[in-house]
Amino acid sequence: MDLSKITARVRPRNPYEAADLGIVMARQWFRPLMLLWLLPSLPLMLVLYGIFHAQPLWALLILWWLKPLFETLQLQFIAEALFNPDARWQDFAKKIPTLLRHQLLAKLFVQRWSLSRSFNMPVGELERLGGSQRARRLSTLHRGANATSIWLTLLGTHLEALLVSALFLAGWMLVPVEMSVDFEIDDLLGSPLLFPTLAWGGYLAMWIIAPFYVCCGFMLYINRRTWLEAWDIELTFRQLAARHAAPHTTPTRTLPVLLLGTLLLLPLAQPSPAQAESSAPARTEAASFTPEQGLQEISDILESEDFNQIKTKQALRWADDSARRKAELKGEDKGLLSDLGNWLDDFFKDSPGFKTTLDWLAAVPELLEILLWGLVIALFVILIYRFRDFAIPGLRRQTKTARTIPTHLFGLELDQTSLPDDLIAAARTLWQQQRPREALGLLYRGALSFLVFECNLPLEDSHTEDECVTLCGRKENPARADYFRRLTAHWVRLAYAHQTLGEEDFTLLCEQWPNFAHSEVAA
Repeated sequence: MDLSKITARVRPRNPYEAADLGIVMARQWFRPLMLLWLLPSLPLMLVLYGIFHAQPLWALLILWWLKPLFETLQLQFIAEALFNPDARWQDFAKKIPTLLRHQLLAKLFVQRWSLSRSFNMPVGELERLGGSQRARRLSTLHRGANATSIWLTLLGTHLEALLVSALFLAGWMLVPVEMSVDFEIDDLLGSPLLFPTLAWGGYLAMWIIAPFYVCCGFMLYINRRTWLEAWDIELTFRQLAARHAAPHTTPTRTLPVLLLGTLLLLPLAQPSPAQAESSAPARTEAASFTPEQGLQEISDILESEDFNQIKTKQALRWADDSARRKAELKGEDKGLLSDLGNWLDDFFKDSPGFKTTLDWLAAVPELLEILLWGLVIALFVILIYRFRDFAIPGLRRQTKTARTIPTHLFGLELDQTSLPDDLIAAARTLWQQQRPREALGLLYRGALSFLVFECNLPLEDSHTEDECVTLCGRKENPARADYFRRLTAHWVRLAYAHQTLGEEDFTLLCEQWPNFAHSEVAA
């Protein structure tokens, strides 16, 4: 890709700013993106709807599963349009079969369930990576924008559901108030228009959201590459080089021409006299409208039939004792069902077993509430544990990395298996063989290995000899720290200054080794 032809301003952005730039791009190229999604999806939707006419939700489900194929076309166009202002969507429409076949099975089965799919698509479609190479590339890219891409997928899914709900609400709002249409939820579920409306409403929602979803994911990818590859710096150097290589041009005479034109047009800018007589507002009959006439008109409207409609609505409900007594006093006949209910109420009212049953039934809602709250809390805990590594926007979490135990320090191997069983005997043997460097090095290796593996002293590869002595003095007891300090001093003089220690010093180190290796570790 040629960075000098990019149509957007290249600079490092935070992930949410990059997503906002993706929305601007989707609005800029909304028409070609919509057409590229519509060309392969609409014929397929018509065929699927004809096959699953009795159950149209299956057509919507299959089309939802094939969304990555249609989004591939939009991604290819937006990638070309970003670096080529003359890109035409018709050129990509001609290559639909070729573009859809690329990584077909991977996009529909392996990559389909990824919540960061919009961010991952450019790696496979534009960089043409697959398998382990794609995994390593995504591991590098995800370190800065993975959480944002997941939130983008969740937001797109909820927006699609919201658009489908808005379609039903819009249909209900278009019903005139005068019709006073009342329906139950059972009537809606039993309507033959429900599932076809859901199918085509879902298709319309996916069609509208897809350009924004693809563009936002692509700009997250571009922004991440800008951070990793310093595109802004490279582009700035290219512009400076082009500006330096461009020939110097003579200044134009634009300013004098503008001044001369302004002087010539000044006489034409004089205001003309206003025609007040022609623009005066004409008096209307509203000027003679009195307050008494207004009150009379309001009274007539309030007394009209529109404001005096009385409706009677009948519904079944549980009648309490007070309502029943009022009905008996008024002499109202409630009918056979009301008499049967009153008789059963009087029959079971004084029964102790019936009261106990009622008390038990009254406690059932409380038990169910406790059970439901327990399920909600358990589900919440499971989700927290499941997504414990998920990054929340605006929050940073300090992660504790496992300590890495060094295997070598200063070129000396620390593995305990490389040390002899009797360290002091081996060191004395090397000393007697006139090999003082190997003898003292064996003691020093043994001391470092003991501090790292037995005392868990946090030594690292980057530490120097003095830093090891300082850390040992902070963590260990004075006797052990003093022995390690003297041993390190002899080793540094021998290893770097080639000053061999005396027989007495070496013998003293060997004799004090058991105290170093077996003394108590300071708290």
